[in-house]
This record gives sequence, C-alpha cells and structure tokens, in this order.
Amino acid sequence: MEHVEKYREIVLKVLREHTEIPPAYSDTKEDVMFKRTIRLVYSSLTLNLILIVGLIMFSHTGHTAEPEVWFSFTGNKVKVAEDASGNGNNGRIVGGAKRVPSKKGPYGMGIELSDSVKQYIEFDYLMTDPGTVLFWFKPYWNGEDAGTFRLFDANNADVFLSIGKGATIREREYEFHFAVEDARESDYYLAAQAADVIKKDTWMHIAATWDFGGDAFFYINGEEIDTRNEFAGFPEFHESPRIGGNNIFKYRPTTSGAHGVIDEFAIYSEALSQKDIQRDMEFLVSDVKPEGKLAVTWGRIKSE
Repeated sequence: MEHVEKYREIVLKVLREHTEIPPAYSDTKEDVMFKRTIRLVYSSLTLNLILIVGLIMFSHTGHTAEPEVWFSFTGNKVKVAEDASGNGNNGRIVGGAKRVPSKKGPYGMGIELSDSVKQYIEFDYLMTDPGTVLFWFKPYWNGEDAGTFRLFDANNADVFLSIGKGATIREREYEFHFAVEDARESDYYLAAQAADVIKKDTWMHIAATWDFGGDAFFYINGEEIDTRNEFAGFPEFHESPRIGGNNIFKYRPTTSGAHGVIDEFAIYSEALSQKDIQRDMEFLVSDVKPEGKLAVTWGRIKSE
C-alpha cells in the first residue's frame, strides 16, 4: 500500500498542475461554476483511471518482499561478504574462497569455491517458515560425475535443510535436490537427476521455497522440478548456515563443497511464487551498492 499512496500523491500533483481552467474575462458566474464542475468531474475520472493503470503496472513489477540476506559478493574485504539487504547479516569467507572477476559472474562479482568442504561462506541467520533460498551457480563438474556436493547447508545435529548433489556420502549420489526434514524428522527430497540438470561451466539459477503449512517447491532456471507437502512442524535449523561446505556438526556430510561459482545469493522470509522467481532471474541486481538499506525491493530494481 505504501507504493500506491506514493503513486497517488504523484498523480494528484500532476492533476493540480494540468487541470486548472483559468476563467476568461468575459465569463459569467454561471460559466465559472460550470468550468469548476467540469474540472472536478474530469479530475475524479482521470485520477481513478490513472490509479487503475498504476495498480496494474505495480502488479507486474514484482513481489514486495525484500531479502533477509543478500550476497552479491561485491566489495574488497578478503574475509567478509557484505550483506546488501541492509540487515547486517554479513558472511564470513572461510578457507580461501575468493571473489572472481565480473566476466565470470552473471551479475558482477561471484564467489569461487573449491571442492574442499572447508571452503565456504558462513553467516548468522535462523531459517524461518515460510522461506526462500535462491542463487546462481556455475558448477565445475557434470551431473553424472561421481561424488556428492553441498551448495547450501543449514543442518544442525538432528535435522537437515540443504541444497546439493547427494544426500550424504554414497546416498542419493546422482540426485540434485533440495532436502529438508520436518519436526518429526520425516525426510523430504525435492529432486531431479543430476545428469539432466547439471552441466559443467554452465550457469544455472536455483531456488527452493517452503511453507510448512502448505507446500515446498524446487526450481531450476525458473522451472518447477519437484514439490512436496504435508509437513509436520518447522524445526529449528542451525543459526549459522553455510554456502558451500558442510555444517559444523558434520550431519549428513558430502565428499565435496560447492566446487564452482555462486552469485546473487538471497534468503527471503516468504515463499516466493514461481513468477516471482522467474522475474528476479531477469533483473540485474548488482548495480546497487551494498552499503545501507536497499532503496527498492531486490526483485524490482531494473523495473524502477
């Protein structure tokens, strides 16, 4: 509603400037009253029409959610990934992970991670329900390659929430999935065959959304890969999730970390729709500097 109010203020200003009908010297009192009535009717109709058009435009510019965490991996601090959301959830770059030149990332700088599980970005954030995790990824491996890879890990010692290839060492090794466990420790794998979706040195967009009162979805390049529902309660995951590498508890570990480049990583405290995710894929976001609070919503920067 804040956007609508601002839009209405702008419209009213324009109407005041352009709908004044100055009286002529020969106007009678009746002429003045007639022009005033016409102006009021015209202004009201025009305002309503512009507001309707404006609401339609706003409905197509993107969702109103803002990320809780957003790493565009700009900046020059060797051991810090600045949180561009303005929420102060800066990441700790561990094990020698490094930024790569902009030509290697879809939207500016990316973070390059080796196959070592000891190379990752760790940050302080407690996953919420509902929620969304999304990012760009360029793997240095093919989907049919042996081994297991961990791109995102919020596992604690008892329950898991992760994205990667393989559930753990030698388990579901040829699946690429979003894996999550509910409060009764039921396991859910939203998966595709890794060989069908992972191509070495090819950028892909990955998104996982969940609402434990409804559904969870897994998307690759904006297309729905799998969905699950009928969850029990949402458990408490680890308060320091990792991008690449395994969780501190080594619960359901993989043989390798991400082994590739990750760019434009974001977490939302809402379950974004498929259209939201597809729209965000199309927008360049790294043109906004990471200092301070975002002036506009992450998914609407290009359109505004």
